[in-house]
Amino acid sequence: MSGAITLLPVIILLIVAVTTKKTTSSLIIGAAVAFILIGKKDFLNTIMDGLYGVGMDGDTVWLLLIFVFIGAFVGVLQVTGATDQMLLFMSRRVKSGRGLFLWTWLFAIILFIDDALRTTVLGQMTPLYDKHKIPRASFAYMMDALGVTFAALIPITSWAAFYQGIFGKYDELSNLGNPFEIYLHVIPFLFYGWITLIVLFLYTMGWLPKLGAMKKAYTTAEQTGRLYSERSDKFNAAVESIIDFEENSHKSVAKGNSVLKIGCFIGSIIILTISVFVYQDLLYGLLLTDGILIAVGLIMRLATWTKLLDAIISGAVALYPMMIIVFCAYLMRDAVVALGMPDYIISIVEPLVIPELFPCASFIICCLLTFTTGSNWGITAVFATVGMPLAFSIGADPVLTMAAIINGAAFGAHVCFYTDMTVFVSSMAKIDNMEHAITQLPYGLISGTLSAILFAIFGYAMA
Repeated sequence: MSGAITLLPVIILLIVAVTTKKTTSSLIIGAAVAFILIGKKDFLNTIMDGLYGVGMDGDTVWLLLIFVFIGAFVGVLQVTGATDQMLLFMSRRVKSGRGLFLWTWLFAIILFIDDALRTTVLGQMTPLYDKHKIPRASFAYMMDALGVTFAALIPITSWAAFYQGIFGKYDELSNLGNPFEIYLHVIPFLFYGWITLIVLFLYTMGWLPKLGAMKKAYTTAEQTGRLYSERSDKFNAAVESIIDFEENSHKSVAKGNSVLKIGCFIGSIIILTISVFVYQDLLYGLLLTDGILIAVGLIMRLATWTKLLDAIISGAVALYPMMIIVFCAYLMRDAVVALGMPDYIISIVEPLVIPELFPCASFIICCLLTFTTGSNWGITAVFATVGMPLAFSIGADPVLTMAAIINGAAFGAHVCFYTDMTVFVSSMAKIDNMEHAITQLPYGLISGTLSAILFAIFGYAMA
């Protein structure tokens, strides 16, 4: 199918999402409309094929298992008391909200190797942000911005590995070296990542004003003491505050396990980081780390087997809503690709392309595609199959074009209301997904606009 009708599922999705502020239902409705347009009278079989296709896809299974083992990781850290002791350690040293932001920057830099790992660990700092009366939306924005930027800017992350595989197959790029060396050429032009880091740093230092819904979140916190909206109450019914930890800290000290528990927290991060680096797969790292952490907890009697098992299950269950959203997002991605929406958008832009402006156009198209579909890797990989050959044929700069595609994926991962990273960060910060997405949107748009301008400037400068 072709033509403007291919845009209908995305239009309906956005209308439902904005109207209801419900992520899952908007994705399901959007995907259903796409499958109905594809299958017509046989739409039920088309829907079933789509469900089987997503459910049996290796990437889907990998990501769902990641969520399970991350939930187990968080649960074990909490039940052994490691998280509590680390929070107490930091709480006694953090004297201000700005200081807490700087501690968060430090952890993010240390945990550079994987965005999911980084977000998982940073998410344990939520009670500290509550203590300093910083809205959850602000913390979620910081985690999200640090997640996508480091993932794109570091050449040994899963992001980099994915795009090295995408771009390394083109013979026209062989003069730049192997896939890893090709990616190194791209890093200086990952404008969205660099600008997002700068914007975030200005924001955390208080030099950039609070904008839009974020300003409202701070006003509400100051006037009422609420650090999240009523929509987020359901995620915080059983959350214990840092004040509770501090009031009971003498009990932990009396047990003599405070140093051991802090060691478990730091040691687990070190083991996870090293194992991810060695195996080049977060799932392997989580499996190994979870096993070691459970063994240490049992050997050192930090928790009983029953409590550990309950913590593993409850930790995985806590991420169940996120698994559903990601599954639905992948379903929507496959539906609109099968419908032909990416090809239609590309066909509109292609006749109007100027070589010098092609990288800028590629960035804008990828931003639109990732934002509307909720897919960053998948949809940009589809665009690359058309965009890169087109760049070669019209004489557009290939390095800038590659950077534009990666930047478009980073924009979608950061700003899209229902992409997996946005949902993941919302879960870690225990905040409603739409509340997080809307409050960080202005800052993402600032970075996106400046990036588009830079792509246009460099497109002419490097011609």
